[in-house]
Parts: sequence; C-alpha cells; structure tokens
Amino acid sequence: MAPGFEGDSGLTFALQSEFHKGFPLENLRPLLMSGNIHTQAAAAFLVAEISLRLSFNMNCVVAEIADLLDSKVVRIRFDAIEALLGCTTPADGTILGRVMLRLDDERAGVRWRVVQFICLAERWQLRLAVENAAALRPVSAFKTLVNAYGHYFMPNAKDLPRLLAHPDAVLRRFAAAVAIRPREVIVERFVAMVEQSDDAEIRNIAADCRQGYLRPTYAIGPSILKRAPAEPSKGEAQNSGR
Repeated sequence: MAPGFEGDSGLTFALQSEFHKGFPLENLRPLLMSGNIHTQAAAAFLVAEISLRLSFNMNCVVAEIADLLDSKVVRIRFDAIEALLGCTTPADGTILGRVMLRLDDERAGVRWRVVQFICLAERWQLRLAVENAAALRPVSAFKTLVNAYGHYFMPNAKDLPRLLAHPDAVLRRFAAAVAIRPREVIVERFVAMVEQSDDAEIRNIAADCRQGYLRPTYAIGPSILKRAPAEPSKGEAQNSGR
C-alpha cells in the first residue's frame, strides 16, 4: 500500500484475515489517513467488512473512520457509514450526527446507506444522530424534526403521512426509514404508507424493505414476506454507492 498502490483485493483480504487473527486494529490508522485514495478505499472496505465480533473494538480509530464521511469518493463514504454503525459509542454523538447529515448526500447510494443505518441503529444511536445533526446544522430538517416531533423514533399513524409528504426531501427520507425500522415485526400499514409516496426514492425504500435489504433477520412480517414489491427494488442503489 505504498504511494503507487492502486488496489489489490488479495492484499486487502489477507490483511482483513490478520485483523481477525488478532493484529491490532490501531494499525488501521495509517491506512485510513493515507494520502493515497486507493489505500483509503481499501481501508474503508476493511472497516466495513470486519466482523461484528471486532467492530466495537474499532472505536480506537472511530475519528479516522468519521473523517472518511467527507471523502470525495462515493464508495469510501458508503463504507464509512456501515463501519460507524458498529464502532460508535454514546460518546460519539457528533460523529453520529455527521452520519445522519449524509441523508442529504448528493449520491443516492450514500443516502440509501444512511437509510439502512437508521433501520439498524440502536435506539440511543438514532437519538444521538438526530439531535447532533440538528445541533451541527441548526437551519435544517433535523432541527424541525427535534422541535416538532419528540417521538420521531416511532411516528404514529397521524404524523407519518405528513412527514412522508413533507416538502423537504431529507424529512421524507427520514420518515420512510423510520417507518420501516423494525419493531420486532415490521408494521405493514407503515410500509404501505411509504409505498404511496409521490417520491420515487421513497417508494424504493419500501420496495427494498420488502426485498429484505433494509431489515435485520430478526424483524419479519408474514404479510411482507408473501407480498410482491409494489415497485421494482432499488437494491442496486447499494452498488451504485460503491
């Protein structure tokens, strides 16, 4: 991974194996901070792919991973969001806020990754992400969300249609993500509300929920599993983010 390095999947997977064998995760730091964009991309892939057993231990390099959220490379931003889901702690509120602000990213694939983050995040992660996004960007949809909806973790049937039809696209995306966020069993009527949106990106979030891209394995809904998607899935948004 010297200055001329342009990417080598074999080398990257070999290094990943060493981390799983106990190679100190602190050694990711020079790779994450490398001036070589290919090395940074390899490091971002590594932190996204490291097993759940080790992900929390990556908090030692959480600041360096967070810096990748500002990368000009879409794939690097995409992988950094996935990594931060597993390695952040309650002390990392500002970093979680920065993740949430990427719901306004210029690339649909990165926005999709934030939607996935919202679906899979712990409750404390989601709360800190929204509150810190509002603090980082006071004139934003997140400030509106915090001020107007104290129960944004689980919008009720009255508020959800208003949020899904909101003029601000960020609020619409957030509402769609929270609507399909698992409560052990996904709420079918909330998913149906998302499917009725006039915004194609919002409808695709519901389609990806039905396809299983945006929910953990423990969260199922029998009606969802049996029903065909209302719109063609946009799971490929995941690949376009890379």
